[in-house]
Amino acid sequence: MLTLMLLGILLTLGAGTMASLRQKYQLQAQAEDLLSTVHLAHSAALQRGVRVTACVSSDGLQCAASGDWSQGWLLFEDADGNALRDAAEPLMSVHAALPEGLQATGNGSMARYVSYGPSGRSLTVTGAFQSGTITLCRTSARSNAGWRLVINAVGKARLEAATLASCS
Repeated sequence: MLTLMLLGILLTLGAGTMASLRQKYQLQAQAEDLLSTVHLAHSAALQRGVRVTACVSSDGLQCAASGDWSQGWLLFEDADGNALRDAAEPLMSVHAALPEGLQATGNGSMARYVSYGPSGRSLTVTGAFQSGTITLCRTSARSNAGWRLVINAVGKARLEAATLASCS
């Protein structure tokens, strides 16, 4: 009886730890998916010699006028450079909304899109360099761990682990 009780306690403790690990790696996987999209945008812009944009999208067809990266995103050739997908602009990839409880929020010009010109530099719709951060975190976590996708002034993207005050 004592053995079964100890086994039950150990299994309960282990299940909590496993759930925490699963949540940690789920968040990391989503951050890596977003980084992969940004890297694909950069390399496709260089290879094709056209502007390529990743934007926030809730339907997988058009760029959203509001909201954040949590609702999903798409990648497309942005022929007119306006960071909005027109029906004639080729769609390259689509990422569904993040799982419930995860949030991704961009700052500044990266709130709704990341765009690369034919030279491989990140650009705003006005042609200025684009740099900033997209922060990924767990909204209901007791942990303050998160990820930041950082793009510098020349368009180089990287992921960094972050300790966040809050996820909002």
